[in-house]
Amino acid sequence: MTISYLPFEPHMESSATLRRIAAHCTTDYVVLCTKPSPISMGEGAEGRIAQIADSTRAGLLYADHYAMKGGERMAAPVIDYQLGSVRNDFDFGSMLVVKSALMKAWAEVYSHTDWQAAAMYELTLFISRSGEGIVHIPEYLYTEEELDLRKSGEKQFDYVDPRNRNVQIEMEQVATDHLRRIGAYVDAETLTDINPDGGSFDMEASVVIPVRNRERTIEDAVRSALGQETDFPFNVIVVDNHSTDRTTEILTNIAKDDSRVIHIIPERQDLGIGGCWNRAVCDERCGRFAVQLDSDDLYSSAHTLQTIVDTFRREHCAMVIGSYRMCNFQLETLPPGIIDHREWTPDNGMNNALRINGLGAPRAFYTPVLRKTGVPNTSYGEDYALGLAFSRRYKIGRIYDELYLCRRWEGNSDAALSAERVNQNNQYKDWLRTCEIRARQHQNHYWSQQATQADADQLMNHQLGLWADAAKRHAELNDVVTRTLDIDGQTVTLQYNPARIVSTGAATTKADISRRPCFLCSQNRPQQQEGIALNRRFELLVNPYPILPRHYTLPLRQHRPQLIMPYIDDMIEFANRLNSLFIFYNGAHCGASAPDHMHFQAAPQQFMPRACVGTHYTIRSKTAAELKSRFIEVYNRLPIVDGEPEPRLNIMMWKEGDELSALVIPRRQHRPACYGCGEGQHLVSPGALDMAGLIVTPRHEDFNSLTAQEVKDIITECGA
Repeated sequence: MTISYLPFEPHMESSATLRRIAAHCTTDYVVLCTKPSPISMGEGAEGRIAQIADSTRAGLLYADHYAMKGGERMAAPVIDYQLGSVRNDFDFGSMLVVKSALMKAWAEVYSHTDWQAAAMYELTLFISRSGEGIVHIPEYLYTEEELDLRKSGEKQFDYVDPRNRNVQIEMEQVATDHLRRIGAYVDAETLTDINPDGGSFDMEASVVIPVRNRERTIEDAVRSALGQETDFPFNVIVVDNHSTDRTTEILTNIAKDDSRVIHIIPERQDLGIGGCWNRAVCDERCGRFAVQLDSDDLYSSAHTLQTIVDTFRREHCAMVIGSYRMCNFQLETLPPGIIDHREWTPDNGMNNALRINGLGAPRAFYTPVLRKTGVPNTSYGEDYALGLAFSRRYKIGRIYDELYLCRRWEGNSDAALSAERVNQNNQYKDWLRTCEIRARQHQNHYWSQQATQADADQLMNHQLGLWADAAKRHAELNDVVTRTLDIDGQTVTLQYNPARIVSTGAATTKADISRRPCFLCSQNRPQQQEGIALNRRFELLVNPYPILPRHYTLPLRQHRPQLIMPYIDDMIEFANRLNSLFIFYNGAHCGASAPDHMHFQAAPQQFMPRACVGTHYTIRSKTAAELKSRFIEVYNRLPIVDGEPEPRLNIMMWKEGDELSALVIPRRQHRPACYGCGEGQHLVSPGALDMAGLIVTPRHEDFNSLTAQEVKDIITECGA
């Protein structure tokens, strides 16, 4: 095994320098020294490095070492490299032993890049993907001169220093390329937006303050929260984690004077900050939005809470992160001043988050999603873990104005950490990144799938085997009571289906919808409800309230209103691919029980009703393009009710043999004049199936009493 040692070269982080080194590598390995200060090799270190390189054949080796600080030699251990070690400030030490063949391969693959600062970062990520391995040697093999003598707390925010912005842009581009190559990149277009109006909450927001032994600061923090000026009700939930100083007494007195203060002392004795957060957000008194305030910090104005909630509502995001100013107890600014994390961009912030160590403060969460996600029961990194998990699936809102004062004093926990504690923290956050990268790889694999008919059948069987409530309702369809009516020579079927009262009786005004959680959004679905991906936009779910045997729902992954034209290609694709099913669409005012969330439904073709009594159009074609073109011709002829975004219509689509077919049923109104539960009324709310000849009646009296003429009148009244 041959190794060459290269002294420090200027601009070691540039592409040009590393390519020049790669071109002149004539040994198996090359030792790169990344700092200008001299390195003193330990006793027998060269031989030991060669021995380990020979036995492991690793792509890169690095080692523990000593650092000379002010003339004193101190141990400088480093940590193991792992999948999540993707931050650009990962500490390899100043000596990296790199396989020459990999340097040459990197130079060839990345011959187009011209980094001034990110080339070494790009090289290490390239080696991590090579399969050759990155090996940490837990032995002290050399001594280096430590040039950066700042405390850990002073180094912490280098990446948000505006003077380093160009460097950070390069690092972000390299990190993003790496995530793409390992299948962990998140596309902003696939993020789910949420309906912030969903659910019933007594409070619109809760300020959450975990605390233990902060008698000096807790009253200031609580008063800062209580002093917020809002146009909505809010409370302050303080989780007092068994304080042994005067903190509990102070909180008890404040709570006596102001009912908005919820003082909780948890029963458990093993809670970290994350566990205290879980205790707060799972309390029934927690508001719709849970907003962070640390026990030694302050909101910077009386409008912070209003600004955060307004951002949730405006951007339909699941998490909001603000900006804060570092200050002392006299509120004088400390370096680096305002931390606004402007490196976050809507298009790539969710990916760049894996490269950096924090996302900002204050942090606020949409409570239903936070309850479902849960907070790690730790007192370090729990906020970063949440930021990563939320950014994988949901939009995150950013506020770049100062909202928060982060007060620090000498001896604060993260002002001057030991090397061991820094390593412990970095190891944990790298582990969080490892978990997150694997989750993103799994998520991307999931959304890359395109379910087939066989997959749909398997999902149905799997769900009905595990989900008792859904299985019971599907089984009941075997004994469903029906009767038929002859209307103008066509056989129309009435179905008595009491479970469908959920849909038929659904209140669908804008105000009614705003008061309930969207049952098609993933965070609000029953725990037992599983799905499979149809494409990157739609999932396939088992419908827990079926009209037909093996009834499916096909929701869009994002919370977007029911509109057909942006998704007509999807509907045609699903009809073509799931060729034993028919796909149907109920317009927002034409039978959709969730007009606020785009979705289709599907069921086996053998159960498809085909007795259209009213006006309808049938389209047939052997190609998807022609079917779409002819559908658009029909669509464009239909009238639009004032203020509505599309014509009122129902659609059914299916494939028989090599021919695609679509049935388009124009609509005039959502429900007939007779709709209701009073005397002489009928609880019938026609959707596509009803308009095509299968009338669903959740009430027995309607099932028994409806006449052929009444059914015809309902269809005619609701149809065009």
